[in-house]
Amino acid sequence: MKMEMLATLRGGRLAQRLRISGSSALALSTVLQNGVRIISTMVLTRLLSPDVYGLTGMIMSVFFVINMLSDVGFQAYIVRHHRSDDPDFLSAVWTIHAVRGVVLTIIAMLLAWPVSQLLARPELAGPLAVSSLIFAIDGQASLHQFRALRDGRVQRTALLSLCVGVSQTVAAILLAFFTRNIWAIVGSMLIASMVRVWMSRTLFPGGHIYRRDRDVASDLWRFSRVIAASSALTLVITQVDKLALSRILPLSQFGTYVIASTLAAVPTGFVAGYSNGIVYPTVAAAWREGRPIKDTYYRCWGRFFYLYALAAGGLIGGADLLIRFLYDPRYLPAAFYLMILAIGTALFMLTSSMEAMLVGCGRTRTGLEANVVRLIWLIGGGLLALVRNEPIFLVLTIGLIEIPAYVYVASRMQRLHLISWTRELTVPLTIAAGVCVGGALSYAGRILLPNL
Repeated sequence: MKMEMLATLRGGRLAQRLRISGSSALALSTVLQNGVRIISTMVLTRLLSPDVYGLTGMIMSVFFVINMLSDVGFQAYIVRHHRSDDPDFLSAVWTIHAVRGVVLTIIAMLLAWPVSQLLARPELAGPLAVSSLIFAIDGQASLHQFRALRDGRVQRTALLSLCVGVSQTVAAILLAFFTRNIWAIVGSMLIASMVRVWMSRTLFPGGHIYRRDRDVASDLWRFSRVIAASSALTLVITQVDKLALSRILPLSQFGTYVIASTLAAVPTGFVAGYSNGIVYPTVAAAWREGRPIKDTYYRCWGRFFYLYALAAGGLIGGADLLIRFLYDPRYLPAAFYLMILAIGTALFMLTSSMEAMLVGCGRTRTGLEANVVRLIWLIGGGLLALVRNEPIFLVLTIGLIEIPAYVYVASRMQRLHLISWTRELTVPLTIAAGVCVGGALSYAGRILLPNL
């Protein structure tokens, strides 16, 4: 009798209580990763100079450019494809993925010296060349992690991201303690890539073999043409500020901007997981099954959606307190940059989810069109910064770039009768509440902790 009761608990109510939903797993993973990053930031900024962060920002910008120019949308392709259960199909896609990684490593190594000369940073060449190995390493990761998203198994994906983030943070701190230079960051990046490959194969079993398939390659290219064009625009939009400011600002000042940009981008990891791992598969399933898209989309707006909006608003209002708490006085200028860039962070949850919804129901060009709108906005702001000779106008353009994108995507949803303005209004109100809370905390911090 006791054994039967124990079995019931293990397989029934107890399992249900211990089961974590996909959105909860993403939120928990994001909170834990951010906690680790806070500890890492407090330690690393005392071991490394702002110049190191300037070089790191340049390396990441170059890698982002290379990666996005070669983006073919492996995750979206596998999630939507009817053959994603076929091992031969996955092996054929994985072969393309692995070869791409090796090719990108070779390209990045060849570009290391010319890029360092172009950016007038000769000390960049060596670290850039060595860290290029991450492309080849990442190419070996299992693609079964993308297949799992189709079934809504987001929990293991969140665990993978958490383990990779923790491993990189721990490695960076240990290496920085001994080297005190850019090689600590380079080493931690390589270690994190190796952990990513190992964890992807451990958490998502089912190996791949090298398999060439022209039909799959052709089909992947047909699917990815719009994604490739959208990704090319994305890299211009997201990296032009760093590439331009790295030439304009002194290295130490550019390092503070990189710090602000990195902090502003931290919450967007949750957005990417939420839109790609929850909204997109859910809406795509409703579209395939003929269920109402509008109701399905807004049901994806759970408590973590609004908690993100509240926290992002708090990041805007509390930017000064956060920088003072995390960094020494050398990094105080980052607070102003962070306050501006966090506006885009707050709105990104809305625009990213809306784009994922429209792509999930067959409007695959939505991402490309939204990026065209962002590019037009960026060109206008960049020209204004050039005419006025004020780099801050470029920073403002980046911080507000999600506003025109939201207007465009919302108009698309309005024409398709897929938008609820009552629900949409709740998000900016939540962000505004977060700004007020963050601002109040920042004001109280200055009064109560004047030496912080």
